[in-house]
Amino acid sequence: MKRIAVALIVATTALAIRAAVPAISSQSNNGWVVITSKQHDKLLLLKVRKEIPADVHPASYPTAIEMHWKYAPDANGMPAEKVVGQIAKFEAAIGPIEGDRVGYLTMIVTGTGERTWLWYTADPKAFARELNRLLPGHPYPIALNVGAKEADWQTYRAMRTKVH
Repeated sequence: MKRIAVALIVATTALAIRAAVPAISSQSNNGWVVITSKQHDKLLLLKVRKEIPADVHPASYPTAIEMHWKYAPDANGMPAEKVVGQIAKFEAAIGPIEGDRVGYLTMIVTGTGERTWLWYTADPKAFARELNRLLPGHPYPIALNVGAKEADWQTYRAMRTKVH
């Protein structure tokens, strides 16, 4: 199983970008902080949950899962409009996974030809079953990587501290 190295690399890159170049925009968005940065003429969009929901105990959802969607980037490193629409459909379709039954989405990073979602779940197999139930035939180009056990959601907490 692949550790959560990709999310950490992307998060570290995002932090370096944010430190090196003022954010193009930073805004609050329905419980999320959204930051857009630019480095070497490439954009990076980082969306981080503002806080852990009050009734959620991270230790109950200790397994980090990365979802990856690779795309052909435009000149700025972002997906084409068609892909943006496909990603929006995908996110709407998997919305029911969010919550106390399966897991919690904590971070989304988009740029340089890839969109990565960081989830924390109680049971990776239940997460995969629910994903397959919601996406019959799996029509989307995503890959899942089950990461390390993070009972304290350390990757998310580190990023949240940096962006708030």
